[in-house]
Amino acid sequence: MFGLLHSVVFWILALVYSVIIGMYSNVAGLFIKDAGKKEAFYRANAKLWGRLLMNASLIKVNIDGLENIPPDTNVIYTPNHQSYIDIFILLKYLPGTYKFVIMRKLFKVPVIGSHIARSGYISLDRKDRKRSVKTIHAIIDDLAAGESFVIFPEGKLTPDGEIGQFSRGASIIIQRSRKPVVPIAIDGTFEAMPKGAWRIKRTAVKVKIGRPIIFDEHFGDMDKDGSYKLGQRLREIVVDLKG
Repeated sequence: MFGLLHSVVFWILALVYSVIIGMYSNVAGLFIKDAGKKEAFYRANAKLWGRLLMNASLIKVNIDGLENIPPDTNVIYTPNHQSYIDIFILLKYLPGTYKFVIMRKLFKVPVIGSHIARSGYISLDRKDRKRSVKTIHAIIDDLAAGESFVIFPEGKLTPDGEIGQFSRGASIIIQRSRKPVVPIAIDGTFEAMPKGAWRIKRTAVKVKIGRPIIFDEHFGDMDKDGSYKLGQRLREIVVDLKG
């Protein structure tokens, strides 16, 4: 009974927080003329939203390796993806500012969709190759300009809790940007709220952040096979982190 009540309260709070933060962002954002500052403002409010929802979930998170995040350069974070709760965790615990590459359908969610679009978050459309290539170039340009990104290399939620294959798109971004990659392993959010579920279980969640890696041996290997090899290696690193 407590679990059911907790889940209902959580989603009520999610709606309330989304509406209030969305309204505040939209009104205050009208007075910010600089496009870059406006994006940063929306991202700061997205982090607040994630922190509030993570607190409301009552899920205990054990996070290890924050000291591995380099303070003096932008990076590409590559977590596995077990649940939508992963996004709340990363918004709450990852320091600094960054953009997400997330599923396109999230941009269609009322209130939330418009806010993440204004935050500069990006989606990769794997069904539209021309649009996907254009998006990858936009991400690479942002990385060159000093932005950090969170990219889920699986490209979708796991259906069974296991880490799936990593997409070639993430590998291409790593190869072309030549930025350090910070691998992240998330374990426990699938049990807390798997794909398709709405009830939240108060399970323990572990997050391990690995040391930054520069895949320089793959930078000159830009063909399809080379990109897949990088993805396989990165997946092995995340799997090892997860344990």
